[in-house]
Amino acid sequence: MTEKYKVTIHSEMGPRDGILKLNCQGKCITGSLDLIGYINTVCGMQAEAETLRLFHPIKTAVSTLSCETVLRLHGGDLCGMTTSNAAHMRWEGILLRQER
Repeated sequence: MTEKYKVTIHSEMGPRDGILKLNCQGKCITGSLDLIGYINTVCGMQAEAETLRLFHPIKTAVSTLSCETVLRLHGGDLCGMTTSNAAHMRWEGILLRQER
């Protein structure tokens, strides 16, 4: 199954809008995060029924953060938190498209 979400990540520099694409096969997840002009590779797993644990970089003009993100899905909405050595960032988003 492939899902596409419009996301907003709230960082210390303010909110940043992006697109999260996820390919789910069983509990394994691959995909991409298109954020501030960079496409970041995402991988992870479904931790619980409505919880995803993702590992990915977030590239910026000045650095690349190595991140772990935990997202909760509920009825087409997502919310969660990214943790890196440099920051904590809150996520929110909505499902744009789902394909089987």
